[in-house]
This record gives sequence, C-alpha cells and structure tokens, in this order.
Amino acid sequence: MERIGENIVEIQTLTQQIMDPPPDWLPGWQLEAEHVLFLAHTAVNSQDYDRLRMLDGEAKRLVEVRRGLIGTN
Repeated sequence: MERIGENIVEIQTLTQQIMDPPPDWLPGWQLEAEHVLFLAHTAVNSQDYDRLRMLDGEAKRLVEVRRGLIGTN
C-alpha cells in the first residue's frame, strides 16, 4: 500500500523548528511550505488523493531545497 503524506509531515515538522538567527532564505521557504500544508489539509478534507499525492511530491522538493540551503549556509 502506498503511503501518501510522509513528506508533508516532514515539512510540517521543519516549519516548527526554530533557527536562531533565521537565515535570509527562511521566510520565503516557510511561506511556500505553509501554502503546501494548507493545500494538503484542503485535499485531505475533500478526499482528493491525487492532489494530495502531487502535494506530497512538492513537499519532497521543499525538503530537499531546505537541506541544500542549510548545507550552504
């Protein structure tokens, strides 16, 4: 059985992590991550699993972007 949402859960965890001082890229990343989280909750509520699968892919991209930015900062 396919598990949808693991990357969404991960970006939700990452949005709650405190970075002090916050890097310059964090507000933009945070805004995009929160948008994906909102859309994911909407997809779950409407039982739109195709959209949720797509959003999980977008969440995976955001996780990878953040890992790359942390590595360069």
